[in-house]
Parts: sequence; C-alpha cells; structure tokens
Amino acid sequence: MKTVGLIIAKKHSRRLKGKNFRDFCGKPMFIWNLEKCLKIFDEVYVSSDYDYILEESKKLGAIPIKRPKELCKSDVMNIPVYRHAFKHMGNPDIIVTVRVDSPTIKAEVIKRAKEFMENYGYSELLTVYPADQNGRRAYGAVWALTKKRLKDTKDVMNPEPEILIVDDSVDIHTEEDLAKAVEQLAA
Repeated sequence: MKTVGLIIAKKHSRRLKGKNFRDFCGKPMFIWNLEKCLKIFDEVYVSSDYDYILEESKKLGAIPIKRPKELCKSDVMNIPVYRHAFKHMGNPDIIVTVRVDSPTIKAEVIKRAKEFMENYGYSELLTVYPADQNGRRAYGAVWALTKKRLKDTKDVMNPEPEILIVDDSVDIHTEEDLAKAVEQLAA
C-alpha cells in the first residue's frame, strides 16, 4: 500500500496577504508542515502555483507539482486540486493532505491519520478543530482519502469522513490567528 503526503500552498490568500510563505517563527509558514510530512511519508508532494514554494519544497526533498491558475481561484474547492495533484503522484492508494496554514499541528496527529487510513481501511478521514462555544466544529488541517474516494466524490462541498480526529492547531486566516499560533507554539 502506497501512502503519500500532499501539501497545497497557493501564492495568493484572500484574507492574509502572502500567508502561505510569510515568516512564521523564523521560517516560511509552508515549511513547518512540509518538514513534518517529510519525516512521516516516503513521498511528499507540494502543489502550488508559486515557483518560490515549489523550488524551496524541492530543496527540502518534496516533489513539486505546478498547479494551474484556474485551480488557484478563491472559489475552487480542495477536491479538484487533489485530483489534479493525484495525476502527478504515481498512483498512490492513499493521500494525506496537510494544510500549510495550520503550522502548529502536531506531527503525531498527521502520523495518526496516516496509520488509521493504512491499518483500519477507512476511505476518508478529517481532523476537526475543537468545538466552539456553540458546539460547532470546523474541519482541521488534515484530510486523508483513498484514491477510490477521491475519484468517486461527487459533492466536493460536503466531505463524508468515516472518522474524525481532534486537531488543536490554529488555522491562520488573520493577524489575530497568527498571534494565537505563535502563542500556541511558544507554550
């Protein structure tokens, strides 16, 4: 069974300019989770439209995938991006995607997601952030899918995970989120 890691990091961000490659505690934000993935997976791919991200990722040992501009628009959902990347991955059985805008995710959570997918036969797994004061949960930093689930998914707006893992990392979209993540990393 072949399981690969996938990082997606486009150049432009709607809410926090240059978020994916801006400095986070001494290195570009995308590098934090890339380094974790490189220790967990035999192969890690990085999908981006930005040559800087692709070049730096390759220097660290990842396999770059140039993403077309039409898959970088703010209204494009993740599944089409994953499907594009999959075509460049050598037909893995499972892909475990890790968001770059949650650099405080623990490597253990990523590793656990990989192991659950490989050992328990799940087709789809998501991490979720802890519930807010109203009991709502948002999807977290990791989304893992088998190639069959990726191919067969029809509703790209509504994932159907068979298992959820709580992920306490900070999802960064604003300067306030960035400050929370720095604080979390320091704790």
